[in-house]
Amino acid sequence: MRTDIVPGAIFPDYELSDHTGKHRKLSELQGQDPMIVILSRGAFCPKDRRQHEGLLQLHREMEVGYCRLVTISTDNITDTNEFRTGVGAHWPFLSDPRRIIQKDLDIAEHTDPEHNPMIPHTVILEPGLITYKIYMGYWVLRKADGGRFASGLARGA
Repeated sequence: MRTDIVPGAIFPDYELSDHTGKHRKLSELQGQDPMIVILSRGAFCPKDRRQHEGLLQLHREMEVGYCRLVTISTDNITDTNEFRTGVGAHWPFLSDPRRIIQKDLDIAEHTDPEHNPMIPHTVILEPGLITYKIYMGYWVLRKADGGRFASGLARGA
């Protein structure tokens, strides 16, 4: 991850196509709410699929607490839409097949040259795209803080 993407820094306002093909900016998706951005390896990855199945319950809690969720992967639009539908998600999935974010944030995963994915990250943003916390890997939603992660988001903590 780029060294300037740290808590308190403004996260880049990327503009990518969503699962329907519409161009969306992160700031537009966030509005005035906190937002979690999942930087995903993609639909081919069984760990990512499992993580997103687990996000279904969290997303319901987040909606009640006025918190947004967005997934970004290096999949093309078709695979992005199939990924979203396949896990039953109702939040936006953004497609980055040109790997703009992977390159800009310096998060290329070099162990899989066939798929050329991003190293998975979870980025928690305060309103205004202000970086609150960055987690690398899949563990965040299960182990981050003993279960207080989702409840803190719902309360705005």
